[in-house]
Amino acid sequence: MKMAYELRVGQGQLFRARSKKTDRSPDMTGKLMLPNGVLVYVSGWRKQTQAGEEWISLQLGNPVDQQQASQAVQAGRGDADEQIPF
Repeated sequence: MKMAYELRVGQGQLFRARSKKTDRSPDMTGKLMLPNGVLVYVSGWRKQTQAGEEWISLQLGNPVDQQQASQAVQAGRGDADEQIPF
């Protein structure tokens, strides 16, 4: 039986976006557990400085609906990442 991975306070995860709808769509999406225990969506974009140095720009999104995420896992739909609103 596969167990769900649980984030701890201060931890997060980013995954490559499966598809980019526009050039402005994030390159990566995931979740982050804030110090107060709230789980939020996070997006990342690969960027490059004028000197050619690569970096990642991050943006925190809305809190994850814990009930919806838990129902998705129980219903066998896997992680609720596919329902990320960005």
